[in-house]
Amino acid sequence: MGKTKGKTSSPGSHLRARIEYLHQAAVYLQSASTRTSGLDAASTGTNEGNQERVGIEGEALQLPNAKPTAPDPIMCPSNQAKDPPTARDLEERRNQTKKTRPSGLSRLYISQMRGVSLKSQHRLPRLIKRSFCKRCDTLLAPGLTCTEEIRNESRERKKPWADILVIRCTACGTEKRFPQTQKRSKRLAARREENKGV
Repeated sequence: MGKTKGKTSSPGSHLRARIEYLHQAAVYLQSASTRTSGLDAASTGTNEGNQERVGIEGEALQLPNAKPTAPDPIMCPSNQAKDPPTARDLEERRNQTKKTRPSGLSRLYISQMRGVSLKSQHRLPRLIKRSFCKRCDTLLAPGLTCTEEIRNESRERKKPWADILVIRCTACGTEKRFPQTQKRSKRLAARREENKGV
């Protein structure tokens, strides 16, 4: 009795599956972290039981219904004539940093995905490779973690073929530049497959 012939998987299929899984997990975790940060910002106004909370740098926050205390002369130098920031100011600052700071776990998964692809010498698909920052491993979501703009640095924008899409990561400031010309021709192997089918 011989072995039954079954589907043989291509070499490295388990690595491609792992890369795909890590990318999907990173996308899910980042989307979940942006949703929860929005919910946290909405729910902070309803916490009335806590009189003090810890701020961004570790200082105690004063909520509006708590009694204000005099600033500590050691902590607040005399050259500062401004009042200490209010609880609302610190909450707004914390919410702004939460919006711009990506999830650490999603960045870890992107880093692992890049490591797997480098060690196994598998090329990442173009869409996946362009979906994260190569400097800080942040997933690039337009409007949340990156900004997109089209630049044309030719004189008076006269050359339409000089348009460049610039994607700027808001976490680290790295810019990716992609020319916006006609679509590239397909690879030779893909063109041969099309010709065989015809």
